[in-house]
Parts: sequence; structure tokens; C-alpha cells
Amino acid sequence: MRYFYCVFGLVVLLAVTVSRVEADSPPEMAYFPAGEFEMGSSAEEGKSDEHPAHNVYLSAFYIDRYEVTFKDFEEYLAVNPKQHPTITGWYDRKARPDMTNNPIFGLRWERCKKYCEWNNKRLPTEAEWERAAKGIEKRKYPWGNEPPSDHRANYGNCCFIQRGMVLSQVGDFDQGKTPDMVFDLGGNVAEWVYDWYDKKYYTKSPYKNPKGPDKGKHHVIRGGAWNSLPVYLRSSSRYGDSDAKDYYGIGCRCAKSAD
Repeated sequence: MRYFYCVFGLVVLLAVTVSRVEADSPPEMAYFPAGEFEMGSSAEEGKSDEHPAHNVYLSAFYIDRYEVTFKDFEEYLAVNPKQHPTITGWYDRKARPDMTNNPIFGLRWERCKKYCEWNNKRLPTEAEWERAAKGIEKRKYPWGNEPPSDHRANYGNCCFIQRGMVLSQVGDFDQGKTPDMVFDLGGNVAEWVYDWYDKKYYTKSPYKNPKGPDKGKHHVIRGGAWNSLPVYLRSSSRYGDSDAKDYYGIGCRCAKSAD
């Protein structure tokens, strides 16, 4: 009986501690407790760079509920004018009025990294991003296992001439949010994460807090964008591309450690 009460007391203490951490979470961020989840895809699903599916343990962390917006980045540019993107959406370093609450795009990986650091945060690791999108229940898409639709995500749009016009305001797709209230992990803009890209990394990834290879040619991009095919909206989908280009379909969100 004494053993039962000791175990029960530890469980209650842990639950209270987690509740306090969640209560202290920054309102713009979602909290994810330390623990294990399955990363990647089974052999029957996904692309080869998502194989094999493997268990990963992550320390507790926070991730932004919303993608970085034009308004967010405008505040950063006020003190970091040299980080101005080269792509449309701006009037004299001010966000276009119709773009204020849209996700920022046209950011090279380094610009995203510097923005998050300026905000006392960092880019999420690839594993943290997938944990937020997939959950411990292994959701196929951030919102669940139902296929993408116009009610859940901004994707599959055209065309080149509609740059900016095809974006949605962050948080518009309530049916596409995760159970943890993280929005637009599938669609709107794809997102840079911290890790270097290696298509075979999952065959040698460490179990605890993986952060990608030590070096590489490209960084990982996650989440799909306004012009993506549905396959790129899957929680496990991943690819890499040149860090030095300003892309119309790529932005970012930030994270930080909870420990």
C-alpha cells in the first residue's frame, strides 16, 4: 500500500508540473512535453528519404502556433534593415497592407535563423517540427488522417503571376490546425527547419534529440506550400533545397527549448 501511494504521489506531482509548464507557456507557442514518438514513414508509405520509420526521443520544447508573418518580420527589419527580402510584398521596408497577417515568404534559411534568434527563439529541429505535426498518435496530416481539402489547407494553387495573392492569413484554416492548436503546418508556406538535409539520415539518426548531419549542401524544408501537391502536406514529407535563394513558397516558424 505504501508503494501504491508513493507511485500515485509521483504521478500527481508529474501531472502538476506539466500543467504548470503548460500554464506558463508563451501564448503564441504550443508546449510539447518530453517523450518519444515515431518519426518517418513505413516502407509502404512516403518517399525513400522518409524511411525507415524510427522512434525518437525529444526533450520538452515550444513551437510557434503560427508561421512568421509580414508584420512580425517588419518589426525585425526596423532594427535589422540589411535582412530585407528581395521578393514582393513590401513598400519601402513596410509590409503591404494586404499582406500584414500573411506568412512571410522569400526568406533564405539564414534570414529565418537570424529572425528567430533575434526573437530569443530558434528554428525548430526537423524532429520537433514532425512531432508537432504528427503527434504521438502518428497523424498522416497535421489535422488527422483525412485527406487535404480547401477547408483544411492552402495548397495546389496557381500561378506564378499570383505571387502573394494566393496566400492566406495565418490561422485561417481552423479545420487544419493540430490538436495542440498549431496552424498551417500543412500548406500556405513551406517552412525551413534547423537541420541539414540528407536523404539517408534516418538510417543513422540518433535516438535522442536528433539535429541532422553536421554539414550538408541544403537545409530541410517541411510542410508544403500554397502551390504544393497534396503529398507534400503529409506530416512526414521532407526535402531540401538551396539555402541561398529567396523562394515564393518558403517561410518559417520558430521554436525554443522548454528545459
